Amino acid sequence: MKLASFRVAGRERFGVVTVDGIIELNGRLAGCQQTLRAAMEAGVLEEAEQVAADAEPDYAFDEVEWQLPIPKPEKIYCVGQNYAAHIREMGYELPEYPSIFTRFPRTFVPHKGNMIMPSHSEHFDYEGEMTVVIGTEARHVSEAEALDYVAGYTICNDGSVRDWQKRGPQVSPGKNWESSGMLGPWITTSNDAKDPGDMFLKTWVNGELRQDGHTGDLVFSAAYLISYISTFITLMPGDMITTGSPSGVAVAYDPPRWLEPGDHIEIEIETLGKLAGQVIDI
Repeated sequence: MKLASFRVAGRERFGVVTVDGIIELNGRLAGCQQTLRAAMEAGVLEEAEQVAADAEPDYAFDEVEWQLPIPKPEKIYCVGQNYAAHIREMGYELPEYPSIFTRFPRTFVPHKGNMIMPSHSEHFDYEGEMTVVIGTEARHVSEAEALDYVAGYTICNDGSVRDWQKRGPQVSPGKNWESSGMLGPWITTSNDAKDPGDMFLKTWVNGELRQDGHTGDLVFSAAYLISYISTFITLMPGDMITTGSPSGVAVAYDPPRWLEPGDHIEIEIETLGKLAGQVIDI
């Protein structure tokens, strides 16, 4: 099942994505949940499959404006340098512990959105990433049980402003430039997604394949990251963990192949779909 948040005629909606369109779930689940995050918190997503089995799409794709899969998550954690091939291309050693930072929702645009070229930098990079979406409150979770707490998976472009990322020991300025990343287009639930450790990931810039990776190259698996993060904080329904990017990022080329206004980026992960957007200047 694919679950999306979207806007129609100025109204915030959520629903099930089918081949022919989107089935709205607002008002159709127990307690009349009004957001996807609220439906997760209430534990009523199993009802969504029953609704979708008996319903026709309410909207065609060209009628909706995509929103972030979870428009207002409590937390978004990101993991840096987590693919062995990417670590090698950057000339680093494999880490003992994951490198974790946070991003804020307003730094992301949804599927078919416009990433804004940073106003004070030309070192704008793309990073295709598989992203975990938490479905059940998780604290002190073991690695063996971690995936039981996952609602599903989505796709991230962890757009990075590299020179600002390196201005100090903390990477947050370069990772939180407004509207510099992408998330979406929807959440593929765990029962329909493949093993998160066995997914191919590809990133294209203007139709040119730049990244061609596999989540089997992750140094720290999705399950490990959930367990590790839940050790120091409670993960809540709708929280997201981006798991790092494979080799082929712009900064690793000689010379670097930075993003520019007008560039079109597509990121595809098997079973999860394709996330697309473009860079604009304002």
